[in-house]
Amino acid sequence: MNQKPLIGMMLDWSMDVDFFRACAVAAAYYGADFYYFRISDIGDHSITGTKLENDEWISDEFPYPDAIYDYTRRREVPRFEEAYRKIGHIPMGHTIKGRSMTKSKVYRIIQKDKQLKQSLIPYMTVREAEDLFTFMQKHQKVIFKTNGGFAGQKILTAELKNDGIELFDQQYLHYFTKDDLSRLSEMLKSKRYFAQKLIHSVTPQGHPFHLRVHLSKNGKNRWVIAFRSISLSLNPHISITNSKHTYRGTSTWGAFLQNQYNEEENGPMQQMIDDYSLKMANYLEEATGGGFHEIALDLGTDERNRIWLFEAGIGLPGTLYHQLQMALPAMAYTLYLLKKAAPKSSL
Repeated sequence: MNQKPLIGMMLDWSMDVDFFRACAVAAAYYGADFYYFRISDIGDHSITGTKLENDEWISDEFPYPDAIYDYTRRREVPRFEEAYRKIGHIPMGHTIKGRSMTKSKVYRIIQKDKQLKQSLIPYMTVREAEDLFTFMQKHQKVIFKTNGGFAGQKILTAELKNDGIELFDQQYLHYFTKDDLSRLSEMLKSKRYFAQKLIHSVTPQGHPFHLRVHLSKNGKNRWVIAFRSISLSLNPHISITNSKHTYRGTSTWGAFLQNQYNEEENGPMQQMIDDYSLKMANYLEEATGGGFHEIALDLGTDERNRIWLFEAGIGLPGTLYHQLQMALPAMAYTLYLLKKAAPKSSL
């Protein structure tokens, strides 16, 4: 009897155990065994990991896996060099330098595509106070993001009012006069913020929302849509739908389409979103040379149902509710890499 392939999931921080369970189920579905481990548990010849067995998580000593689902994704970052040195010979999907695909870098890549760049929201890097004020005069409401931020961290929203600026940090409202603008821009510049026009992406009931389209490579090395999800801010005054300060809600995909666009599933709006997302995934892979197999697109739509790209996450996309939908293509692609690396005589 042939031994089952062994998939190891590598990480370095706390995660929802439901995702580990989803990966174990997905691996079993494809005929593989699965365990997860942390970089600190990699030995010279074996790894201390955790495996789901009879619905219980069991810690044990495991051989090096046949293929790795890398959820650390910190290759070439000094703190992680030793871990990648030990297991670098094992097939794994995410091979680009850790945290190298910043928001602004992805935007610059997309700007080179005539069609896709139409979904880019106007933005600028914060440098000079005068340029920032001009940008705010043009767009009135803006959002400030850091290049390496994630999950709504450190995001600020601002509105120009009577030559002053109301700045909201998702908890408190601050007011800056025009004379304070130099101080504000220096503060934002020191934290490497950039400004972006605030898109009015709201439901008919007034709730800000964004769409998450999670794309993944599958077992045939093709981009597929793993899932679509909705994130709603139930605090209408908070536009950042993934902020920890936001009381968040969600919806089924079908109910959202009906409420927002008066359409059924697989209708024109879904088709437009899907076509856009798959084109974006294939373009980003081609334009960058690849080295990644998961992308999370956060999208908004305005009052004309025009699609706007909030972010394209190539680092560590995650999910609160769709663990199995995320795990299935991830495990299939990991096994594809193993098959691709295997000598032809062993196939």
